[in-house]
Amino acid sequence: MKSLIRNLKNPLTLLLVLVICNSCALMAARPARDFSYTIPSVTYIRESPGYASRNIATVYRGEQGEILSGVDGDWRQVRTLKGQQVGWIQHALLSPAPIPAESFYVQQETPLRDTPQKEGISRRVLQRGDKVRKLSDNQKGWWWVLVDKDESLGWLPAAMVSERQPEKAPGEKKAAELAGKSPPAPAIAATPAAPLYFYAAVASLDLHQLPLVSSPVVKVLKFKDKVEKIAQSSPQWVKVRFPETGAQGWAQTPFLSESPLNAPKVFAPKKKRPPQRPRPLKPDDSQPEIVEPEVM
Repeated sequence: MKSLIRNLKNPLTLLLVLVICNSCALMAARPARDFSYTIPSVTYIRESPGYASRNIATVYRGEQGEILSGVDGDWRQVRTLKGQQVGWIQHALLSPAPIPAESFYVQQETPLRDTPQKEGISRRVLQRGDKVRKLSDNQKGWWWVLVDKDESLGWLPAAMVSERQPEKAPGEKKAAELAGKSPPAPAIAATPAAPLYFYAAVASLDLHQLPLVSSPVVKVLKFKDKVEKIAQSSPQWVKVRFPETGAQGWAQTPFLSESPLNAPKVFAPKKKRPPQRPRPLKPDDSQPEIVEPEVM
């Protein structure tokens, strides 16, 4: 005890003790970090709280982010762990529990299509062994996936993927062995697909939050407004982005055109069926007269 008291009289020792105590107090007062995981297949981190704000990052189902602050209970400021981007996202799109990513491997060469159908546009071809993450599916056996190596999105048949990584064919093994003995060939950078643009073909075009007419409208486009195609859920709906503000939403394809028009398209309003009135009974439609048999 005397030795301890004698050491505390040393200014350097006393300073060291004070620093350690101060550090312990700061660690005890520091709040625990709060993490959440994104729920939708694809969503966006925005520059400020609000759907009209510019998108600064795209995040996918199960990605982890640190909660920094909140506003009005509806939006949260987050920092993504993957890219360290700081922005805002709706609280309802976050889960406190981890959401495991469903990863699969392509079993044979197959096109990655814009729409869940064989007639859909293919902007690239997936190779055997490519790793993809399942984001959603439909009832016709198609999956919407995120390609692991370049984060491209598209549709492919569920039968083309499996949880098991495919083994290399004999020819592929031999080629790999030869490649290991010879100098590696210079890598050729893949040419990214050119963005696809549309123009508003009507005087006023609603962008919906979901591909449904009843879904909330996130922005209204004017005639000839130029938008970039992001995704497509069916031949009738495409997801687009308005480059000037970064606003995104779903639009009906009949109201878009691939080039600017000289005048807006005009669609005739759907005719409502008049209510069917009960048809009056004709004499022939009445119940047949019941004739009692004559008694002999």
